Amino acid sequence: MTVNPIAEPRQRLDGQLGTGSIVFMVIAAAAPLTVIGGNVPIAIGTGNGAGAPIGFALAAVILLVFSVGFVTMTPFVREAGAFFSYVTAGLGSRLGLGSAFTALVAYTAIQVGVYGYMGWALDDLVTYFGGPSLPWWLYSFATMAIVAVLGYRHIDLSAKVLGIALTLEILVVVVLDVVIFATGGADGIAVETFDPTNIFTGGIGVAVLFALTGFIGFEATAVFRDEARNPERTIPRATYLAVVIIGVFYAISCWALVTGVGAGNAVAVAQQTLAGEGNLLLDTTTTYLGPIMRDVVQVLLITSLFACVLSFHNVIARTSSHWRRSRCCPPASAGATPHTTPRRPPRSCRR
Repeated sequence: MTVNPIAEPRQRLDGQLGTGSIVFMVIAAAAPLTVIGGNVPIAIGTGNGAGAPIGFALAAVILLVFSVGFVTMTPFVREAGAFFSYVTAGLGSRLGLGSAFTALVAYTAIQVGVYGYMGWALDDLVTYFGGPSLPWWLYSFATMAIVAVLGYRHIDLSAKVLGIALTLEILVVVVLDVVIFATGGADGIAVETFDPTNIFTGGIGVAVLFALTGFIGFEATAVFRDEARNPERTIPRATYLAVVIIGVFYAISCWALVTGVGAGNAVAVAQQTLAGEGNLLLDTTTTYLGPIMRDVVQVLLITSLFACVLSFHNVIARTSSHWRRSRCCPPASAGATPHTTPRRPPRSCRR
């Protein structure tokens, strides 16, 4: 069946998302607090040690170079399909559909993994505060139900929820960073981070690799094109801001943790974290902010994971909806819910 690849205006999603709202959703997908607690110890412990913060800075520079070409195409690609629309416009529909399928599989795999981790983390949090231990999958399915409700509602509601969760988790890390640098850390400010002998070691590739995974989903700014207030200006601004904010936040926070435990001890402490014998982020928080703030960070780790799955849910829903509307389904079968969110097409849909 031949269908119009461009959805009619009435079938498009709507919204008044500004640059800030889109940046919030993209950064939320990256789960910054989870990255600081998980990726940073890996980058330090198995990467280039005290030079790991530079790995995050290099990752940001690499993605900024990519972003230049990505956002330059924005005025010429008016469909909200992100990589699908961009690849289709440049290389044809066959490769476009291939890129869409690859992206959806990758996003879904990430979401499944985070749901599993969320279940374990919630059970660990509940038992830590003296509650009963329940099967992890109960927490995972409960989280999935909440995400489904928020995802069904208007995108502005998700943006508000993500904005609150993201603001809190970034705020607590910023406070930790400021206190560490203000007190001088364990052995003074870790200037060893900028020593070329620490940066350009055999492990720098590992550090950059895990730094890049902390930016997952930053390209999703283009997915919200139909819901952006002024996409030709909003999408480029949101993309650049997301990369810069994430990159600066990761690099400074990683440097703060290195300073907090001491450059000479950073690798050993990070490796203990990887072995399950400690926690670089939580232990450092206890040292500089006290046990109460450690508990706060544990709770915010949960909200960080929740923000991640909610953000990816929105991205997956919009990417798959646009894919169906553009290539696979009759226009009427891939519209939106009464709340102007993507809805599932009928099973009779055929190419």
